Amino acid sequence: MISRRELTLLRAMYQHATVTAAAAAAGMTQPAASALLRDMEVRLGFALFSREHRRLHLTSQGRALIPEVLNALAGMEAVDRMAGDIRQGAQARLAVGAVAIAASSLLPAALAEMRRAHPTVAVTVRAGTALDIIEMAVDHRIDLGILIGSPEADDRVASQPLGPLSLYAVLRRDHPWARRKTLALETVARAGPIVLATALPAGRATRQALETRGLPYRPIIEVAQSSAACALAAEGLGVAIVESLGAHYAARQGLAARHLLDVDEPALALVWPRDRAMSAAAESLRNGLARQAGSCLR
Repeated sequence: MISRRELTLLRAMYQHATVTAAAAAAGMTQPAASALLRDMEVRLGFALFSREHRRLHLTSQGRALIPEVLNALAGMEAVDRMAGDIRQGAQARLAVGAVAIAASSLLPAALAEMRRAHPTVAVTVRAGTALDIIEMAVDHRIDLGILIGSPEADDRVASQPLGPLSLYAVLRRDHPWARRKTLALETVARAGPIVLATALPAGRATRQALETRGLPYRPIIEVAQSSAACALAAEGLGVAIVESLGAHYAARQGLAARHLLDVDEPALALVWPRDRAMSAAAESLRNGLARQAGSCLR
């Protein structure tokens, strides 16, 4: 079994890449950190790091452990926070899961509204993919989740669709196309857009929309988050194709967004544990998110 001290050192090594810096971050001496790493490798039966030019680099085996190391420490730290809240009498806590673009576009205003009604509730926000968020709800790690996808296909969670999404072109306001009130999908496709990865529901919808219309799928850049696509468009690297929440985020960043087409899937939706009653704070947040989504999707 790997101890919390060892997990903390592994996270520090991942973040700092030198034993000296990692040891300082983990609150131990450099010799103690080196000895602990050697002991871990012996017990695990494989090398965690390789040395190149006086720096340590994760091996493929070590790299495979890092996501679970980070998740394990996040869970432990969440338990610590909750225990502290209980000691101090603040037992009400709300855990929310959200895909990245929902966390930056819908969630802040809805959380502010919920906090006005429930000011003593402590909130934890966890990020993840749509599949991650469904699993968090199944395992009761979150009280409410916001995702882009089709949660109704998974009967392990309760869900509420907030509405279908659309695809938008995002571009700088000084781009020649920004003077147009409308923009055709064909125009953007032939120029070579910035797109979301096809591992994401909105990315798959983009590719499907292009191929259905016989348009070329030749992205110049493919990214994993709508906010990243907007940032690249803001730097003048091209025109990005994002979903409705990405367009809302882009407008707040001073970018231009032009509607391209509506899509049936993916949809914006909320999920929560099917076998647990929703708290008053979670219910308040759910209502606030529904209102925010209605505004964004319009």
